[in-house]
Amino acid sequence: MRKLASVLPNGAITLGKSVVADSYDNRPLRAVTHAHEDHTRYLARSVSYGLFIVATPITHEFLKVLGFNIPSSKVLALDYDRPFRFEDDVVLLKPSRHIAGSAQVLVETKEGSAAYTGDFKMPGTVPIEGLDVLVLDATYGSPHLSRKGTEWDALAALIEIIERNSKDKAIWVYGFNGKLQEVMVELRIRGVKERFLADVTTLKLAQIASKFYGVELGDVGIYTREEATPGTVIFVHSAKGVSLKRMPGVHIVLTGLERRGVSVQVRENVYNVAFSDHASFWEIVEYVKDARPKEVIVDGSRGFDPSFTAKYLNKVLGIPARVEPLGVRPESPSDEG
Repeated sequence: MRKLASVLPNGAITLGKSVVADSYDNRPLRAVTHAHEDHTRYLARSVSYGLFIVATPITHEFLKVLGFNIPSSKVLALDYDRPFRFEDDVVLLKPSRHIAGSAQVLVETKEGSAAYTGDFKMPGTVPIEGLDVLVLDATYGSPHLSRKGTEWDALAALIEIIERNSKDKAIWVYGFNGKLQEVMVELRIRGVKERFLADVTTLKLAQIASKFYGVELGDVGIYTREEATPGTVIFVHSAKGVSLKRMPGVHIVLTGLERRGVSVQVRENVYNVAFSDHASFWEIVEYVKDARPKEVIVDGSRGFDPSFTAKYLNKVLGIPARVEPLGVRPESPSDEG
């Protein structure tokens, strides 16, 4: 009998007979759980050889902004909980709290049901219950990677730094796509009124995300060095942080890898704020407790220490769990994930 689910060495998650998620396999349906780099691997190949690219409408908009050329005939934009039948597989995208548009992928077949969480965080992601097989993301697969405080504590720390410094200095905020846009929205919800600046790509993604979250961005504009003045908050992709940290102002790095505290000053005018888009180890365990699948496959192609997660689920929760693929050295945790 065909396996209901597996994780291939290239990070592809196979589900049912027809679906592959977040990397390439020779299957007609390529699902993209969200628009982060390690989940869009070999997407051009899937576009060339696959039948449909399955993602939420917001993720498809993100992919277009990020430069992926998907012909309209291959775009399958699925709203959450809208079933799509392909041969013997029924595919559903379930809500996931990670970045705007992110989704879990559920496939129901004659042989059983399988799902892939994609990246997620708690609270806000509803576990998929009653599965035969769950493919589980475990970016932070060990308790020693746990952060101090909650994301609400991290947001409070970020706001405090902005309020303390913005009258006299420009504020520079560094993070990855998705995280930056979520933080822009959360700051507006909490009454931060400073002018927001960003590069063209970051701003386009933010405008899409504001539609997803239902929150207006307010006073925003395209970043130029001349406009980076006191009273502005500039949002910058982490890849550009090294060169821009020489600019006058206060620099804040949003990172789930900061475990020393909610907010840590690393040098003069530079802070790490422990804001993450990933579930902690204990939130991963909470998800599995609530989902109670018959079997768990921990994704060993992404994240850190998936074997610890599998052992914990086996020994403590009594749920059969294993890591796939075997023999792939796990990466260090990624903020982008």
